[in-house]
Amino acid sequence: MSPCFALLQFKKSISLHSSASPPLYRPIYDMCEVSYPKTASWMEDKECCSWDGVECDKTTGHVIGLDLGCSWLNGPIHSNSSLFFLHHLRRLNLAGNLFNHSLLPSKFGKFKSLTHLNLSYSGFSGQIPYEISQLSSLVSLDLSYNRLLIETPVWKRVVDNLTQLRELLLDETNMSSVRPNSLMNLSSYLTTLSLHDCGLQGKLEDNILCLPSLQTLNLGGNWQLEGSLPMSNWSSSLKFLDLSATSLSGELPDSIGNLKSLKYLDLYACNNFTGSIPASIGNLMHITYLSLAQNKFTGSIPASIGNLVHITFLSLARNKFTGSIPASIGNLTHLTFLGLSYNNFSSGLLPSWLLNMPMLSDNQVI
Repeated sequence: MSPCFALLQFKKSISLHSSASPPLYRPIYDMCEVSYPKTASWMEDKECCSWDGVECDKTTGHVIGLDLGCSWLNGPIHSNSSLFFLHHLRRLNLAGNLFNHSLLPSKFGKFKSLTHLNLSYSGFSGQIPYEISQLSSLVSLDLSYNRLLIETPVWKRVVDNLTQLRELLLDETNMSSVRPNSLMNLSSYLTTLSLHDCGLQGKLEDNILCLPSLQTLNLGGNWQLEGSLPMSNWSSSLKFLDLSATSLSGELPDSIGNLKSLKYLDLYACNNFTGSIPASIGNLMHITYLSLAQNKFTGSIPASIGNLVHITFLSLARNKFTGSIPASIGNLTHLTFLGLSYNNFSSGLLPSWLLNMPMLSDNQVI
């Protein structure tokens, strides 16, 4: 079957409906901010390499890329779909569509040349087939927000075989049978690991935060995940760290200030972090989002927090902070949200200067 004919057959096998790619908001991603039916413009009288979303190798003419993200695709993908005749695919993006909660076909494992596979937000269900672990050339794998299940044997094969992975996103995948210490066996090339709300439980080894290339780590929402933060040897490349709504505990170490590239830190609702905030927090000069809310932090808020001049969101609410609110917070002129409530400050009133900060209104200071 020729690639162009296979694409046309795939087009005919699946319906188009705008409701399949609705605008979705997530704290990190804006999925389907723009959506339209790419396949609607595919015409038989035109070379398929010119079709919207189709990429061909300029030398061989093989179809090597298919980007149908947010394309209104609506209906199941069956194991006999002509999509699986595109043997030379290197990049496949079907994210932001609705495949009617059909099972994830094992035939995806036939794309031996794939380096990038994105099936996020696409309405698949059931178990992740072990054939996915055969895609040994994968650099990026995103199966997030499908409510899939990955069993331990399949996870082990993924860890053992996908050694080139730079990005692994499995948010809202049921990983309750996976042991957290197995995360340390993932590719050392990993830059992004996102396992938000995956049902992980047990002790997390703190050296996951020391992986040399790690830039994004999202383990938030795994409320039975335990552990603490490393005292040293953090991944210096870390830009995004979400450990919110986990059961991690202990203190925020002074070494947090070494994360000079960090832009996002969320420890909200861990409930168990204690001790004072180290003055080194002021070294996080690039941070724009910081939430330490709903923990058991004590002591005074360090004046060095006023060094975070790029921050837009700061929440320290629902802790046990004492002393006064440092005037240096007035330096944070880009703040659009400030949470300070439910602490033990010496004055029960907010300083009047807080209400004069340019980007804050009354309902954005709590």
